[in-house]
Amino acid sequence: EQNMFLTDLLISLSSEAKGCTDVKRLLAIVGVTVNLLQPHLDNVMKMRHDIIRFLLVLLLNRYPRVRRYTAEQLYVKLLEDGTALFDDNQQVDRANHLLLNVVWHEEHDPLGQILESRNMIADLLDVPLSTEERNAKVGIRQAAIIPEEDFASYSALVSSTS
Repeated sequence: EQNMFLTDLLISLSSEAKGCTDVKRLLAIVGVTVNLLQPHLDNVMKMRHDIIRFLLVLLLNRYPRVRRYTAEQLYVKLLEDGTALFDDNQQVDRANHLLLNVVWHEEHDPLGQILESRNMIADLLDVPLSTEERNAKVGIRQAAIIPEEDFASYSALVSSTS
């Protein structure tokens, strides 16, 4: 029963995050997700890869603030509970080094450093990612198309105040 609750909660968090444009809501989703990683619960230990995978997806979120916050929260969680969550302390330390030293809040990722670092963290923590997940783009936002009449009304407003 507890396993079903955790699974349903993770699914709900994931679906809530998809397409979400509310940064505060996304930050709350990160906080709840990180707090699902409780090493003393057997069910969480079975689901830890799914939980970490979702956090790794959030490391590529289109909002730099969400990426930075996710990296910070995952860093703290691995610092606190990494040895209980994972067997290889050296791998956890290397993952934490990446979480700490990559500039996650870079607006764009022209050199692919964020994506490459995220994929390395997944490898270090033995979290499997699909080919699609490994090749995801960082911070891509669709350009907002502003209708011409909005330009006209803005132009009229500017000229009326001059």
